[in-house]
Amino acid sequence: MTASECVVGYVLRKFPVLSETFILNEILALEARGVEIHIFPLAPSRDPRFHPGVGRLKATMHHVPGPSEIESLLRHALRAEQRHPARFRRHLLRVLGSGRPEMLWRFLQAAYVADRARRVRVTHLHAHFANHPATVAHLASKMAGIPFSFTAHAYDIYRKADLRFIARKMAEAKFTATISDYNVAFLQSIAKGRPARIELVRNGVDMERFAPAPAPPTGSFRLLTVSRLVEKKGIPVLVEACRLLRDRGLDFHCEIVGKGEQKALLERQIKEARLERVVDLVGPLAHDEVLQSFHRAHAVVLPCIVAEHGNRDGLPVSIVEALACGVPVVATPVSAIPEAVGDGVNGLLAPPGDAVALADAIERLIRDPDLLARLRAAARHSVLERFDERRTIARLHELFLEQVA
Repeated sequence: MTASECVVGYVLRKFPVLSETFILNEILALEARGVEIHIFPLAPSRDPRFHPGVGRLKATMHHVPGPSEIESLLRHALRAEQRHPARFRRHLLRVLGSGRPEMLWRFLQAAYVADRARRVRVTHLHAHFANHPATVAHLASKMAGIPFSFTAHAYDIYRKADLRFIARKMAEAKFTATISDYNVAFLQSIAKGRPARIELVRNGVDMERFAPAPAPPTGSFRLLTVSRLVEKKGIPVLVEACRLLRDRGLDFHCEIVGKGEQKALLERQIKEARLERVVDLVGPLAHDEVLQSFHRAHAVVLPCIVAEHGNRDGLPVSIVEALACGVPVVATPVSAIPEAVGDGVNGLLAPPGDAVALADAIERLIRDPDLLARLRAAARHSVLERFDERRTIARLHELFLEQVA
């Protein structure tokens, strides 16, 4: 089968989402390879800012009707039932007997996706995240007879996840993609002998776009964090480390890019520690602005932790983007981060949740320009092959072609 015959339906939680630019980049890269894409967002995006790449999309958007449009969902469910009545009723009974009331809503969403996907001749359904999007893609696959797959990331498999349900989806998917070796091992452990096909497909980075600045930054030492402001990112630990560095008399400035539920907490922490002149919460930025921030930074810091209910990061894309730009990274050895950051190789690792150790690591970089230069020289080379978007997308494309051949 050729790329032009491969029609992929993407089932997504929301789209577009500024903090999930990796999904947009993946779709754009597949389109550049000749793949026809249809996007099925399960909820409207409320992001006020989008990546400028959204304007380059050729994909057709099929917004899944919400609760206020229940009549539209029911019409699509009726059409799906009329096409394959026995199949439809079998899976409806399975959903009703699951003991999970929310599954009926996912079933109705899946009926819409199944009906629309058949009408636009989708040959394969793919979801990002192992929870609701994969559930809807799984059910739609059953109704429409279209194969499906999904990509597992982090919160969707570690935070309050129903591992038995994920294992069932993995067993019935054509393949499960995931972004790190750490995740591969975890998913294999929950498969428990089921015939699940798990494929490593890293979140790639455009290595031509994310390239080093013509010259290293000068002036006061600039720290940069690009992250959602949520518990698992460990940003309060960074702010406390900045207080310690300030009290040690070091000359530096920290810029925190992103938005999230911890914004008010961080604002209070910065104010109480009188760090307003040292730490800036600048809010979310578009990718072009983030790239400029990487070029101004001496080091990127992301002190991830394992949060409540086991929630943790997979491998933050901002870490790989920073390294591609030749910027050393100070991070923690949580989940898959050591797959990108080598302690003393292209960055430094500190124990999670330890502000003193984090401050010590940053101080090493500030006081030792030779160490900083050595880490900077190794940064880009360390991610150039494994995280090159052209390689990662080529692998995903191969998988799509293989499943619909």
